[in-house]
Amino acid sequence: MGTVYFEDLDIGSVHQGSECVCDKDEMLEYSRRNDPWPFHIDEAAAAHSPFGGVIASGGYIITLWYRSLIEIYNTPKATWAFLGGFDWKLKFRAPVRAADTLRAKVTVKDKRLWIKPGQGAVTLFSEFLNQRSEVVFTVEVMVLLATRAESAASGS
Repeated sequence: MGTVYFEDLDIGSVHQGSECVCDKDEMLEYSRRNDPWPFHIDEAAAAHSPFGGVIASGGYIITLWYRSLIEIYNTPKATWAFLGGFDWKLKFRAPVRAADTLRAKVTVKDKRLWIKPGQGAVTLFSEFLNQRSEVVFTVEVMVLLATRAESAASGS
């Protein structure tokens, strides 16, 4: 397929990311370095938290979500003509724990030509689901993609 341009995405289309596993050692190392709340790093303290055990940091969950998205946006078979993302609306819905298997599901919610020529704005709604099909994280984000016409005009 090559490059995926603004025109190639259909409203309502759904794109599945690859599965990724929440690795306990990596999760703990991320939290120790970036988000050292006791419920992210200490089994004993976390057992007495509302979560009943150690849970992944929000930053680490976003990192896993990005890993899953690679299968959608940036593979040797297809790379989106991505120009940037903004207007993020995210929610952490359920805890992520070590050994959870997660996968992104991205739905094209809306799209329109942008104010600058050669660009289109696409609103994507992403759900990050665990192995029990529970939604652990959602994010709605507007991204800019190059249009096919702009690519042709620039010789890309």
